[in-house]
This record gives sequence, structure tokens and C-alpha cells, in this order.
Amino acid sequence: MAKKIKDESGNTYVQKKPVYKRVWFWILVVLVLIVGGSALGGNKDNGGKKVSSTSTSSKKESSSKLYKLGDTVKVGDVTYTLNSVEKTDERNQFDDTKPANVIKVTYHVKNNGKEDLPVGTDLNVYGPANNKLKTYALENTMDAVAAGKEMDVTAAYGTDKMGKFELQFAPLVSIKQAAKYQVEVN
Repeated sequence: MAKKIKDESGNTYVQKKPVYKRVWFWILVVLVLIVGGSALGGNKDNGGKKVSSTSTSSKKESSSKLYKLGDTVKVGDVTYTLNSVEKTDERNQFDDTKPANVIKVTYHVKNNGKEDLPVGTDLNVYGPANNKLKTYALENTMDAVAAGKEMDVTAAYGTDKMGKFELQFAPLVSIKQAAKYQVEVN
């Protein structure tokens, strides 16, 4: 509560509480610490938890190794399986970007959560030069998966170079570490 003060000439002034004595300031400080701590305290691994693989390897996966095509990985309440990443000759005549190459990614999503899950925005792709690729307007899936349901998703990305690509899967609103896959496309 502000305190009213009068000086000798009769003028009234309002003395406000310092910022550090206000409740909203401390709530903001706690939120910043929580968000900052979770971002800095995140482990430097390939994210997610591997559920299964199409290969029958008996070796234990190291945390620095990236997942590969066919691996099924759980990120929070969502399970992702990377089905294919391939170069396509399909082009959108109305797209102004005109990339040299277009890759098409197909993956399977299973929503183990309790609410609808938006898909199509849960994938980030980085090219051979470690630059983030932009989506290319082809047959991109922008939809939602109901709780307890699954679906196949398709996304296209434009790139000037071919080679090794890193794909990072995480739900749109998630504080979980993204599952990182690496594939080579020529």
C-alpha cells in the first residue's frame, strides 16, 4: 500500500514500496529461476528415451549417439518413430524459395498424453552446414492427434546441400529435451 506524505508547503506525495518488496516481483524472480534452471540444467544428450529399434543391435547406446532411421523414442508423453527421409523431385510451383533440393520426412506419432497434441510443428531439421531448414510447402501435415491415438505425419524441407541431416523431435509446448536423429540423404 502506498504511503501519503505531506511537505511543509502542503503538497501531497505518494511514497511507493520499492520493487523488491512487491509480491509480483518475487513471483517473477522464482519463475525466471525455474525456467533458467531447467534450461541450463538440461542434459547434453540426444534427448528422449529409446523405446525400440528396427535393428537388432546388442550394444548399449551411448548418450552422445544420435538416433537413426527406424528408432522409436519417447519424449514426455509422446512417442516418435522416424519412418523415412528422402529426396523428392516434387516442387510447389507457387513457392518463391526455389531450393536446389527438397527432402520429405515421414514419421509416426503416438500421443500417450491426456490432451490433444499438435503435430507438424514438433520437428526441427538442421542441414549439413548446421543451419535450420525452413519447411517447404508440399504435403505437410498440420493437424492434432487426440489423447491415446496415433498418426503418420509428413513434412517437407528445402535445402541447397545434401548430406547428413539432424532431425529434432519434441512436442510444441514441452520442456523435455528433444529426441535427436541423424540421417544421411544424397
